[in-house]
Amino acid sequence: MGIALDDMWNDIVAEWHEAGNMKASWLPQVFREGRGMYTLRFPEGWWIDVTAIETISALHELFDGTWPTSNGQIEEPLTLAHLTGDDRVLTTAIATELRENITLDDGTLPLGIQFVSKHGVPAGQTGQCWAYWMRSVDSGLDEATEVLVSEGIELNDPDFVAAQEHCKIKSR
Repeated sequence: MGIALDDMWNDIVAEWHEAGNMKASWLPQVFREGRGMYTLRFPEGWWIDVTAIETISALHELFDGTWPTSNGQIEEPLTLAHLTGDDRVLTTAIATELRENITLDDGTLPLGIQFVSKHGVPAGQTGQCWAYWMRSVDSGLDEATEVLVSEGIELNDPDFVAAQEHCKIKSR
């Protein structure tokens, strides 16, 4: 673009400040206060690991053709980069196809998808993320998942602090 990265970053930060926005790389307090940590009990069932090579291969076999992206259609084979990337048009389309068109080998419907975090795997952790499909609610029934524990996210919560350190962000 003809401008050094540091200079561009400084320009962005200055524009944010002039517009009255939160400092760059900071989460507003309302972000933390508007969320919680939950321990859930899901119904019995299975998850689709969308980052598994078997799933990527099955996506090629079952859904041959183009995929929508935020920049138009793509015809290239899907890769891990597509599945864990920032293009929500594409990742939502993939998840929707799996949700609406897949029955597992045992005849059940998957609970949702699981995938490795694009931010990596913290030491001693799995790095897994889950997207649960609320099929019961979609059918007008009561939700089968139980909330076992619900608690706020405190500013000094060790996991919150670790996430901030890993992602190079700050919070109030």
